[in-house]
Amino acid sequence: MNQRVVMGLLGVLAAPAYAADLQVEVRVDVQRGCQLIGQQREAGIEQLGVLDFGSTARLDDPDGPLSAALTNQRLPRLECNPDTPYQMRVDGGLHGGVGEVRYMAGTEGSKPIPYRLFQDAARRVPLVVDVPVSGRVPDTGTVELPLYARIERLAEVPKVSRYSDLVKVTVTW
Repeated sequence: MNQRVVMGLLGVLAAPAYAADLQVEVRVDVQRGCQLIGQQREAGIEQLGVLDFGSTARLDDPDGPLSAALTNQRLPRLECNPDTPYQMRVDGGLHGGVGEVRYMAGTEGSKPIPYRLFQDAARRVPLVVDVPVSGRVPDTGTVELPLYARIERLAEVPKVSRYSDLVKVTVTW
């Protein structure tokens, strides 16, 4: 090979490469928001579960009041950005309520049975009718939404009937 051709080839191979350094910004704006987990999102009101006191003949048990906890295989929870404020409010139910007391009604002519709702298993923090309970989502990003109920001992023996009520729970964030 001719020395000139070899030098020409080396010149092409050794020619400086041009480069440009470019920057690309990568970003996301995380906005405050929540999602209710464990409930199907459809139009209308969803069934949250049942507070079932079971069956009893009397409500004057000397051992104390009857208690119930929300029964549902998939207890609902609110998943949000940490530190998101939320509120939960429970209305007075179909048969009304005042303060901490709501009422279950039975068949016609039966006297309503008073009961109370609570936000803690120890039943120390009552849910007052239509008064929102406020909180902030912890760092875990999850808030359980349990409900507990209690029927205080009654002096009167209630009439035989199935007593029930239906309350609406509203969660806002």
